[in-house]
Amino acid sequence: MFDVDTYLKHLGYTGSLEPTPGTLRELHKRHMMYVPFDNSRNAAKGLAIWDDVDAGADYFFQALITEGRGGICHEHCGLFRTLLAELGFDVRVISSGVRGAGDEFGPDLEHMLAAVRLDGEDWLVDVGFAGPSFTEPVRVSEDVQRQNGFDYRVVEDGERLVLQRRPAGRDWQAVYRFTLQERDLSEWKAIASGDNDDPYWHWAGEMIRAGTLIYGRAYETGQLLLVGRRYLRAEDGTDQARVLAKTAEYESVVRHVLRQDA
Repeated sequence: MFDVDTYLKHLGYTGSLEPTPGTLRELHKRHMMYVPFDNSRNAAKGLAIWDDVDAGADYFFQALITEGRGGICHEHCGLFRTLLAELGFDVRVISSGVRGAGDEFGPDLEHMLAAVRLDGEDWLVDVGFAGPSFTEPVRVSEDVQRQNGFDYRVVEDGERLVLQRRPAGRDWQAVYRFTLQERDLSEWKAIASGDNDDPYWHWAGEMIRAGTLIYGRAYETGQLLLVGRRYLRAEDGTDQARVLAKTAEYESVVRHVLRQDA
């Protein structure tokens, strides 16, 4: 059963519960530090990963907090937005298309995240994106916002908005494209049921089923991301990546990212 106090204890959070930017930042970062991204339980499902998109906060709480495992975007989003709503934040579900090879974006429903309206401004809230990306909320603004040495901003792209990220000394790179339109969970259920003629989703389902394992989490000054055997540490404005050739090292890193060695 979803319980705010148990959730906050899991995050090690003892600060203010007022719906302020400071509270939002700290809760967002702590969720990403203590609730990892982990697609290993879903990698073989194809588009059926969306089957439980409307399972509800109790289901996600049991999986990610009580059982202490990681999850994928809609599990994180469903859990965290429930916490924010319980604390009085104005939160809604939105979606994005992630930048892929060739700098092309996926369809709008490719990734689930949330937006919070606070003090007259919209904030991107995304605790379920493997990364590398922001670990604290980003205002929907062209103003440059720095986190862990990386710059972030949101720019217009026709009728859509684009989140951009800039490592130290590098050019701006798109992360994903989105709108602030509120989405309904039934839109993802339709994808899971195959009720969609877009050939992209048939291809995407096969790619998911191919089973590349992805693990990720934040830490105090950066972010860890393991995609297959490629291990990336994003800190101090730099993305440092290496390949884990030895099985023992790979297994050790998986445990570390999932906090199983804590």
